[in-house]
Amino acid sequence: MTATPYIYFKFLGINSFIKTLDDSDTEYTLFDEKYEDLFNKYSAILNNEDSIRTGILSREGQHVFFTEVGIKITKSYSSYFIYIFDHHPVNDDVEFIINGLESLINENIDKIDPSEIAANIPDTKKGGHLIN
Repeated sequence: MTATPYIYFKFLGINSFIKTLDDSDTEYTLFDEKYEDLFNKYSAILNNEDSIRTGILSREGQHVFFTEVGIKITKSYSSYFIYIFDHHPVNDDVEFIINGLESLINENIDKIDPSEIAANIPDTKKGGHLIN
């Protein structure tokens, strides 16, 4: 088994790690890395609605690097994976993540709770067509 370049990984469902950081007023810095070459190379896995964002959290002299991958699962929602690193993730690290995405998605798709998505829909958007 190949060693992973990251030290921790978690499937977050529809909850973005970065949004959670924003909501909790946690300071972080996102790196300006676009990964167009990897999106092109892995177009069978990733599309332009998916996202890969890397950044760093710093607190009390400690640094934690992260990569958040968002995979579009419906018109309005993405499913997120977070990877924690002890170093700034480089292209090879992100490519390693991408290569494992398909199996991770298949393993975790059943963990997505439709009621969680429904709970996040504003009341004005709830409901549907009535059938008489």
